[in-house]
Amino acid sequence: MSCCGDWRLDCEIGHGAYGVVYAAVNSKGERAAVKVCLRETIGEERYERELRGARLYSAIPPQEGLVRMLELAEEQWGFYTVMEFADDEFGQGVSGGRAYRPKTLASVIDGEKALPLDVSVKLGIALAKGLETLQRHHLLHRDIKPGNVIYVRGRPVLSDPGLVVEESQAVSLVGTPGYVPPENFTDAAGDIYSLGLTLKAASFGRKVEDLDKGPAQEADTGASFFPAWWRILNKATDPTPSCRYRSAKALLKDLERLQRRICICAIAKSRIARVLLLVFTIAAVAVVVLLAFSIKDPKDQIRVDVGNLIQETVEKASAAQMRRAFRDTFGGISEEELDFLVDIDKRETFGGAVSKEEEDKALKIRSKYLGIDKMRDDIERSLKEVKNDLQTLQ
Repeated sequence: MSCCGDWRLDCEIGHGAYGVVYAAVNSKGERAAVKVCLRETIGEERYERELRGARLYSAIPPQEGLVRMLELAEEQWGFYTVMEFADDEFGQGVSGGRAYRPKTLASVIDGEKALPLDVSVKLGIALAKGLETLQRHHLLHRDIKPGNVIYVRGRPVLSDPGLVVEESQAVSLVGTPGYVPPENFTDAAGDIYSLGLTLKAASFGRKVEDLDKGPAQEADTGASFFPAWWRILNKATDPTPSCRYRSAKALLKDLERLQRRICICAIAKSRIARVLLLVFTIAAVAVVVLLAFSIKDPKDQIRVDVGNLIQETVEKASAAQMRRAFRDTFGGISEEELDFLVDIDKRETFGGAVSKEEEDKALKIRSKYLGIDKMRDDIERSLKEVKNDLQTLQ
């Protein structure tokens, strides 16, 4: 077999019990991964299970955290699915000097060991969003593990939806040993368990079977918020289903709340650093001004220029910090929206006027990416927690 519809199969890039995955290209020169499932090769029961999962998954609209299925087609010999093409682990692609290998979380852990805390939290948020979409459609993934988390244009997504099933139909024992919950996959809490173990593996830099050995040397366990992160993962992987997160939405809420705490604390610490820098700048400028006074009569303009220079320096530093903070907190925010939020923050910080219309627009932008409930319900708790965190750091 050399073609599937408009897709020419180049080379095999993966295979499993349910089919073979090929790197493919279409007549437009677009790259994709094509999974071919032959009825006579995998057996009738497995074939029907894989096809059912593919049909269910193909009906889901594109969402962050989930690999996109571009096409599903049935033929006399079986069926094939066309999925987004994963990044190359070596950064070269199929035509590079080395053999193409899809970049997965498993390969990242093998190559870079443990992920930093902020990267781990972002990873958890992205995958929890994908899982929340599946659960909103009453579906279970049943095979979440580092090898099934691929990177597409730098973003992690859940892949391999072959075991996707309606929650009401989850009766068979499937999944990867080590990631299957004690109660097997019977409801949404099972996928939460698998995702929690996947994040533990990424954060500890260990394979699931080696988690009991503790974190690898590279693990970011010394980070201020690592205990809070680990409490979330322990709740996600509690062996008792009733003590676990009951939905990806609940897990996502805690992960986003933790990310905001990390972000706010980083801004607070950076502002402390800017104050120290400002004191040093003022002292240096004062020396220059005193020298100017000793040479000739001072002019009011000197004071104005010095003041403007200090203000401009602080405003630029603040704007740069806020751009990074907003970009990390509001995933997917446009440059136009980002510029608007930074401008609002700068004016509020340095005493500029902000109209009611601008305040409303800023609230809508924040609500768009975080949710209005989080904005109203969590901000006071976050500020209290940040104060406690800063006191601990001092």
